[in-house]
Amino acid sequence: MKELKAINRNGYVLLAIAAAMIAIHFTVLMRKSVDSNIINLHFLLFFGIASLVWEERANIKLQSGFFATLLGTFLICIVLLRALTPIGYDITSSPLIVGLGLSLLISGIYSLKYFKKELILLSLTAFYPRIGDFFNNIGITKATAQASSFLLWLCGFSVHHNGLEIILPKARVEVLTACAGLDSMMLIITITMFFYILVRTKLVDKIICMIIAILISFWLNSVRIAILAILANSGDKKGFDYWHGGDGSLIFSVISVGVFAIFCWLFYVRKAIKKLDNVTPNKLLEDENSTID
Repeated sequence: MKELKAINRNGYVLLAIAAAMIAIHFTVLMRKSVDSNIINLHFLLFFGIASLVWEERANIKLQSGFFATLLGTFLICIVLLRALTPIGYDITSSPLIVGLGLSLLISGIYSLKYFKKELILLSLTAFYPRIGDFFNNIGITKATAQASSFLLWLCGFSVHHNGLEIILPKARVEVLTACAGLDSMMLIITITMFFYILVRTKLVDKIICMIIAILISFWLNSVRIAILAILANSGDKKGFDYWHGGDGSLIFSVISVGVFAIFCWLFYVRKAIKKLDNVTPNKLLEDENSTID
């Protein structure tokens, strides 16, 4: 019991536990051969969380009590024991459970106060399947096929749309669930959550940002599907394979993030910087006046 209670007094032990759990997480991701966009999403999440913790390191106090330490250790052990069973390590819920366990080991009942932002970001991995189910239920795959057909029609192609199929004179492309760009959409949703944390915005602005982010991802993925249909129609198999997965899909994810970043800079970040520039001199004058008085 003494050894267990001493965990919360040693920051290096906690850091080692966090590093070990992150190593296990990415090892499982690699072994399961998941899509590269998902790996990039998880890397972005962990890197962003590590940056947030590093910035707030001076304000974090190792003040966990005995019962919080016991509960945190129990949560981490559950994840490790599950990884040893036939069920295996769960890449969706495990990061959130481990994150909650570590926060309890560090700050006890104050964990939500110190690590609220980090836990919200970790929850994205747990809610990822639910978000994917939501978009599937509203017909994101069919909408992608329709949007791609519309773009091809605008470009002057003789195109027909039949359910999930895009029909060109020499090719027929079916848009499957994996082609709907859900991974890219989750990536840009994660970027939006980081934006909420870094830049203070009103609730209306948060809703607008989320809608714009999803629309950017949706339409750019529709452009990618349209390009795939053109390549299939021209018989370019090598080009089709490139843009269908791997680097080609990743390029459009990066473009989506870049376009959203430009949008945020033009409409929010730039205004926030101007406000800071206007406020700072006034505050300095007030400080000087108070000092003179």
